[in-house]
Amino acid sequence: MDPHAAAPDPIPPDAAREAEIRAQMVKDLYDRGKVAIVVLLVLLGVIRWAVAPAYRVDGRLRGLFLVLIAVSLVRLAFMFIPHRRRMDLASIRTQFAAFAAGVALTSCTLGAMVFLAWPQMEAARIAILAVITSGLVSGAIMSLGFSPLVYMIYMLPPVGALFIRAVTDPRPAWGADILATSFAIYAVAVFVISLDQRRTRREAIALSLTLSDLVVRDTLTRLHNRRFLQEFMPLETARLARDATDLERGRQPERNTALGVYMLDLDFFKQVNDTHGHAAGDAVLKQTAQTLASALRRSDNLVRWGGEEFVAVAWVKRPEHARVVAEKLRRAVETTAFRLPDGRVLQKTVSLGFCVMPLVPGLQGQPAWEQALALADAALYRAKAEGRNRWVGVLQACPESLASPEAFSALIQDLPEAESGGRVLLDRAP
Repeated sequence: MDPHAAAPDPIPPDAAREAEIRAQMVKDLYDRGKVAIVVLLVLLGVIRWAVAPAYRVDGRLRGLFLVLIAVSLVRLAFMFIPHRRRMDLASIRTQFAAFAAGVALTSCTLGAMVFLAWPQMEAARIAILAVITSGLVSGAIMSLGFSPLVYMIYMLPPVGALFIRAVTDPRPAWGADILATSFAIYAVAVFVISLDQRRTRREAIALSLTLSDLVVRDTLTRLHNRRFLQEFMPLETARLARDATDLERGRQPERNTALGVYMLDLDFFKQVNDTHGHAAGDAVLKQTAQTLASALRRSDNLVRWGGEEFVAVAWVKRPEHARVVAEKLRRAVETTAFRLPDGRVLQKTVSLGFCVMPLVPGLQGQPAWEQALALADAALYRAKAEGRNRWVGVLQACPESLASPEAFSALIQDLPEAESGGRVLLDRAP
């Protein structure tokens, strides 16, 4: 079985960005929904007073009041689940559906309470209940206004119940028609506000994502850049150290136990610029990025290091499996037809060097990821010296070669001599 199966085609950039925007908006729903529920819980005491005449004689109303409290507490508890944990438990679509279902249950319960209590309430209590209900909807819009669908679910049952009761109230005129008209105008106005808030919020999220991309993404290839690697690799090496500790204590890690760091360089790339121009070179670089990304899993990371150099980081089950990833990357570039802007097609190759972490199995305090990258770079130059379109990998190094800056410098400057002296274990393409 292939230890590093090829990934499906990458998600189209527009679809990926839309998914990021939706994920952020659902996160906002949960974060801001806490405010709406806390306000509702605070106002339940006032609602209880407003419907008191009917509450004392109608068991259905008492049951609905208890349901409203229970649903609100459950929703509040669910909203305090951390966002990352929710992402592990359910998809964005499922999270939104759960949120909407909670809102629907809350608003329908409140609407049913209004409907049942109205006939037994005098005008003053009705006015107070109307103000509270409208205030709850306004609070929901303040916190959830960028989701018109959620607003509709929140608004229709309670405000609809107030509107219907006000229009059909058979008692002597006391201004119910004015109240009903006000509700209608209010509902339409706030819905329009909700639509505008949704547009504004989407634009704000899209701008935030764009600014984030400018910091951690390469503008030409849309791959991550060096800054991303500097932020990402400390987390990966900490995870690697945690897995190593599990192995030492006799526990089998749940994840892969080795990390491959790959340095890649397009062979003879300067000839593309010199012969066909820089536009052709840019086209080759963008297609190379797409080709390499397709050869990796979505859980792996690919970085444009600079010029025609790329860095890949991939988890593998065992150190020797790192060669499988290297060969996939090499083969992917070799078999790609690079199409230039003028329609001509080029064939290109890539040379790779990689280093497997941990470098010294069982050693406490493994070398930093920067040293692994330096070894991968040295292995890349070895691959070029041995003929290009191939890979050379560093599987292990002896502790003495990593004990001081001078020893490490001597190691990366002459890998063949270190290999013959037994200070490093190399792997090569067949």
